[in-house]
Order: sequence, then structure tokens, then C-alpha cells
Amino acid sequence: MLNINQQTLNDLVKLLSKFVERKPGTLSGSYRSNPQIVHYYYEIIRYWNKINYILKRRLNSTNKHLVSGSSDIAKYLIAIYRIVWEKENTLKIVKELNLTKQQSKLLNNIEFFSWKQALKGKNKIERLSLELAIPSFLINKLLPIIGFRSIKENFEPLKDVEGNETLTFRTNDLWSEKSNQNSIGLILKDLEEHHISVKQDIHFSRLFHTNLKDKKKIILSKSYKEGKLVIQDKASFTVVHLLHPHPNELICDMCAAPGIKTSIIAQLSQNQARIIASDFSTSRLNVMRQISRNLNVLNSHLINSDSIKLPVRFTNFFDKVLLDAPCTGSGTFSTNPELKWRQNEGFLHQNVVLQEKLLKSSIDLLKPSGILVYSTCSLYPEEGELQVLKILKYFKPMELPKWFSPSYKIKNRQIPGTGRLFPAIHQTKGFFIGKFKKK
Repeated sequence: MLNINQQTLNDLVKLLSKFVERKPGTLSGSYRSNPQIVHYYYEIIRYWNKINYILKRRLNSTNKHLVSGSSDIAKYLIAIYRIVWEKENTLKIVKELNLTKQQSKLLNNIEFFSWKQALKGKNKIERLSLELAIPSFLINKLLPIIGFRSIKENFEPLKDVEGNETLTFRTNDLWSEKSNQNSIGLILKDLEEHHISVKQDIHFSRLFHTNLKDKKKIILSKSYKEGKLVIQDKASFTVVHLLHPHPNELICDMCAAPGIKTSIIAQLSQNQARIIASDFSTSRLNVMRQISRNLNVLNSHLINSDSIKLPVRFTNFFDKVLLDAPCTGSGTFSTNPELKWRQNEGFLHQNVVLQEKLLKSSIDLLKPSGILVYSTCSLYPEEGELQVLKILKYFKPMELPKWFSPSYKIKNRQIPGTGRLFPAIHQTKGFFIGKFKKK
């Protein structure tokens, strides 16, 4: 049986209260240092619609008086998760959360809650939303495009961290004076000493896969601490690999923070490309500076700027541009569960408008015959196929790897130069990727 100290519970109630009130509630550094807070905050949010569904069923007309604010709701969210998901003793949870005798009545017999019974009479979309812990807005958006079966297959791996059993990492040879092959060998030897078995990726020699349960061992390894090993999803690595950076090229990373993709540009060009890395967020850029130092990224110039109007003197300036644009994150729910419950028409529209402005800016930044790689970790066509249609007249589509899935058909035709990566097919996050040469 798990025990949580009182201070951790108090902090957790505060964070979940912010979430209930729809206030910005991302975990700060102090909270992140407590693994129990991180675990419970993200897991409760991951299953929020399921937990909230149970709570609403309990809060019938006779029980509404038991909730007087967001703090009470937060306590019930914790209690329901602990009892239904972790099978903890109800009396123990009541004591932990200092619930009154009256409040505890809402939890009576909750350990016998049955999803089979609860889902009776629900329509197909409601059932799928609760089964996969995803918003019905997303299902309604994707249903005409990929269908029920594909939605279920692709969001099942993103439902929880435990379901995504593979952990992917890349080797970073920017610290090594030896050959790339020798540096990889030393890293693999270090992991072997920690009893971590790895498998090389079938497409990239620098990418490796291991079991998610070995993540703690990897973080404690010498290679990780020295910046020679970077935990990273395959889709993110693929995006930069498509840019194919060369020494002496001038490259713009338009939305660069926290800097992992910038570090791949540096690595693939062996710190010989000249990189302008821009990001609007000061705090994220500060994190990027630290990451760049840890990974020995050189020849990159960090700018705290809005890339819609990048402060460079000339147009037609860059050899290559990477635009991994801000998006709804609808393909990343396993690592960003908060984004699940922001999925709505307003949030989607906000991101679409921003992406459109950034794409227009990328046209001016690129030299003639310059290369643009555009990507979003989104499964919505509005953030992928429908965006690039707006700029295709300026670009010639480039060939993508054969192992990509085709992008969605728009008006019964595929858009050349575009493709998709899916959790169910590629064991990655859900990504849209396009590669183009400026006319």
C-alpha cells in the first residue's frame, strides 16, 4: 500500500485545484523534484474524464452540497484515483485527505464501481471517449478522416505511459573525439553495465530502443549524465534528419526551445552548420541554453524572438528552415496529458492561425532552392495537410522516406511531399511532416 505524506497531498490538491479552475498549472521545478507529485498529477489528469465521470455520477442532487469549491473536487479526484485505480483502502484515503464523515459518504462502495455497467446505453463516441480517456471533440474531428478503428489503434498507445512500453533514445557524439562508431560502442557498454538491453532502430544508426521500465536506470547512467545519450521520440529525430543539415549551411530553427531538435542539427552537421535558433518564450530559451551546454552544441545562436517577424536584416537568407510548429499536441497525449483537455475548436483555431503566420514567414526567410521541413505533433488535418496547401505554390515537394505513412487525402488526392507517422504503425508520437524546396 502506497503512503503519501501530508505536504505532498497538500501540494497535489493545490495543483489539481488550478487544473479544475482552468488556470495554468504546469509543474514548476520545485514540484518536479517530488516524484510522487509528478506521478499523481499527471496520472489523475491523464484519466481526468474517467475520474470526473465517476465523481459526477456520485454528485447527484442529494450530494452536491459536499463540494464547495475546486479544492474539494481536487480531493475527490485524488480519492477516486487511489481507490478505483490503485485499489487502496477507502478508510485509509479518507484519513489521508482529512475528509469529514459527511464527505466520506460520497466514496461509499466506490471500490465496486463497474465500467461495464456505467457504459451501458452510451453511444459509440461517448464509449470510446471514456475507454481511451480522450475528449469527444477529438474523436468527432478525426472520425470522418481515419475512422473508429484507426482512432482506437492510435490512441490506445497514448492512453497511458505504461501502455507505451518502448523508450527511445539517441546517442550524442558531439562530446567525442573518437569516431561515431566508437562512441556508440562506449555508450552501449555503459548501458550493458547497468543491465539495460537495447535494440538499434531499423532506420537510424544513432537511435536505440529499450523498455520503458529501464528509464530510471538510463537517467542514472554515466552516458546520460554526460550528455552522450538523449531520450527522444523517433518522430522528433526523423523531422531533423529530413532537413539533412550540412557543414557551413545557414539554418534557421524557428520554434527551437527546449532545443533538442537544434542539438540534432548540430550533431548531424558535426557542429559545422551555422544555426539561428529562435523562440518566443524566455523561460524555455533559458532551459535550451542549459541543454545546449550539456550536449556540447556549438555554432548555434539563440534569439528570444517571435519567429513570425524574425529580427534578421535580409530576406531570402537561409539555406534551410526547420519549422516544428506549436500545435494542439494531439499526437503526444502520453507525455502531455494536460493537452487532452484543451482540445476544442478555439484551441485548434488559435494554433492554426499561428502556424499559418509562421509558414508565411518561412517563405521570406528561405533562399531560392532552400529547403523547408514543416512538422506538427498533431493528428488534425487543419494543422498539417490543410496548412501546406496554402503555401504549395511557393514550393516544389521533396521525396519522403518510403516507410512513412501517406498523409490524409484532401479532395481525394494525396499532397506530394507530405507524410504521417502514427503510434500504431511506427511506434512514435503522432506527427505530420512535409518537406519542400523553395521555387
